[in-house]
Amino acid sequence: MLGLIGIFGVGNIYAGKTAQGVIIMVSFWVLFWVNFCLISIGVGLVTMPLTWIAYLILGPVLAGRAVEECNARGW
Repeated sequence: MLGLIGIFGVGNIYAGKTAQGVIIMVSFWVLFWVNFCLISIGVGLVTMPLTWIAYLILGPVLAGRAVEECNARGW
């Protein structure tokens, strides 16, 4: 299933931040398709990798923070 919807945001869902995880997943796919359309004018060749790298960095950082908050609450 994760292969179909993407893995960005799963850590947040696992840590109990379901809304944040879904927002990350949906925003990634929206930006992916915007960048895909921008490839036709060349801009997407730059913005698509940058978007992917940003999600690779921000996804784990946000998931780590969510897990720390969850652990601090004692769940």
